[in-house]
Amino acid sequence: MPTKGERTTCEKRHDETNSSELTIELRNPVAAGALAWLLPGAGHLYQRRYFKAAIYGLSVWLLLSCGIWMGSFRAPAPGSEDKTALYFARNVYCSWRPGDRRLAFIPQACVGVMALPAIMQARARRDADGSFWSSAFAPPRLPSDAASRPNQPTANDIAARLHSWLDVGVIYTVTAGLLNLLAIFDAIAGPTVVREEEKSEKKKKSKKDKKSGDDAAAA
Repeated sequence: MPTKGERTTCEKRHDETNSSELTIELRNPVAAGALAWLLPGAGHLYQRRYFKAAIYGLSVWLLLSCGIWMGSFRAPAPGSEDKTALYFARNVYCSWRPGDRRLAFIPQACVGVMALPAIMQARARRDADGSFWSSAFAPPRLPSDAASRPNQPTANDIAARLHSWLDVGVIYTVTAGLLNLLAIFDAIAGPTVVREEEKSEKKKKSKKDKKSGDDAAAA
């Protein structure tokens, strides 16, 4: 694997005697993959592959923003009648507790900026106190949490607030995670280059199949 500053080269050979090279500087592929996971588009920016950075970044961030918006809502703040609290991204959370195994988080975790706060909230299991970080990305309250997290909404409470937006938001965030997984692979391994011999063989095969079809039609 190339080290920092080295280049990864994809070769295209025209024939046995003549060859040309398409050189794409991937810089440090591991660092690029880590950046692509943490912030969609950042890995390709690091590699100076600006077109792909724009395509992947805009696509993932648009899906992610829409999905998180669909999974957020405002409700009365705990212990207050005139203030509201923002329950942010309640369709993105990490939980492997009995009765609440969140399989949708596996593809969602392909976006670091979404996965890290969800993992931290799962470990903290704090109660909602009206502040942003007490409720954002937090897992819902289970019956076993009634004493320690009385102000956190249950899964049924969240579903009642969001209705069908909850499921649609999950689909958007899962799709964003899977798309970013492709971006991570591309940042690490680089693009796939089709060799000239393969293109030539495909053209010859296509012409041969077409000629066979014409002969059969003439017969």
